[in-house]
Amino acid sequence: MRYLDLFPALATGKEEVFRLALEGNARPVMLINIVILGVLFGLSNLLGVIDQAGNEALAGRFVLLLALLLILYGIFTMFAVLFGLTLIYWAAAKAFGGPGGLVLVLELIGLAAVPFWLFAPLLNYAIRFGQEGGTMPLTLLVPLVLSFIWSFVLIKKSMVVGQGVSGGRATVAVACMWIFSVSAIYVFSP
Repeated sequence: MRYLDLFPALATGKEEVFRLALEGNARPVMLINIVILGVLFGLSNLLGVIDQAGNEALAGRFVLLLALLLILYGIFTMFAVLFGLTLIYWAAAKAFGGPGGLVLVLELIGLAAVPFWLFAPLLNYAIRFGQEGGTMPLTLLVPLVLSFIWSFVLIKKSMVVGQGVSGGRATVAVACMWIFSVSAIYVFSP
């Protein structure tokens, strides 16, 4: 099945998408999702650099190199972040009665990565390049909240289908994952 044919099901979290991971056919789709996520994350860094440096960031012969480096940085960062999220998901799945399986969990996270295409770059931009004084404009806050809810729903669906956990247990497990993740971000952010 082609990626573009599968995209609407990825965005809505249809059961057949997460069944791909159970059948062992999810790896190409997962990798595409993570690479797209990394590119978008890198572009959010590039946009932030341009916003802060103005025209100086676009001047010179190294502008393409800067863009390429930030995109590669984004791809590697998102692979690392999603691996960390995989470990948290695995622990939550095991704690709430799922079988776990690190490779299966990594594929389930990769299949549920579409909401993170918005969430990760927007959160990165807001935290790293946001306004002075710590306020966030509504133009960033509303999409962040909506993409957070969307990601919560898709990760919950992935846990229900991929781990065989009931809907209520999956909701509590995903809530615990998010609480732990936000706590970790808070501890490590400057």
